[in-house]
Amino acid sequence: MRDKKIFTAMVICAMFMGMAGCTNESGNEPNTPIQIESSVIRDENENKEDADVSDTWIQEEAQVQPSASENNDGAVGEQTDVELEKELENYRQEREDMIRETNGLVEGGSPDEDNYSFDMSGSFYASRFDTREITEAYAAARIYVTDTLGIKPSTKMVTYMCIDPRMLAIYDEEDKGVASGYDSSNIFVCEYCNGDGIWQYLILVRDGKGSAWSVIHNGSSYKE
Repeated sequence: MRDKKIFTAMVICAMFMGMAGCTNESGNEPNTPIQIESSVIRDENENKEDADVSDTWIQEEAQVQPSASENNDGAVGEQTDVELEKELENYRQEREDMIRETNGLVEGGSPDEDNYSFDMSGSFYASRFDTREITEAYAAARIYVTDTLGIKPSTKMVTYMCIDPRMLAIYDEEDKGVASGYDSSNIFVCEYCNGDGIWQYLILVRDGKGSAWSVIHNGSSYKE
């Protein structure tokens, strides 16, 4: 559990660094860096009173959660796309409402997964990468959305960890669609809300560990 807390803190820092600490490749001035409250990266064994600050949406999403089939011994009713979309909408809104910025300090929280029935186990994909890799992936995704696409999302952050199980299936499926030829360790998926209020997904790839991330797909499915 201690190792999981430490990894969580690393991913939290990476997301905010990707959002606020990167220089725009197109030559624009970088945004003012957003500070991260020190309690976010505090070891769980220190000051238990501040432990809830570490319970961010990244912590919850990066954990391996039992799938619906495991919870119900294989007897699972299929969730329709309409039902899933509604749950995703509720989850994202709750996630957004939990982001706070006060005096330059940004805090986030994680929705209670017990309130949602869709499988979030795929969000463990973040554990495949270290802090630097995640930071660079989010930075590349952010620049793609704001500069290449010219979109200024109304959400509090530009990009977010992907939570849609239909997209996260790319890590387990042999057919990786638009990312065909790339190993799962060289694929990164994140989501953003476009100007029409529709959530879209970015698929980034790289040649190998240490190489630069680049966006190869922007859409609603990795099989397009």
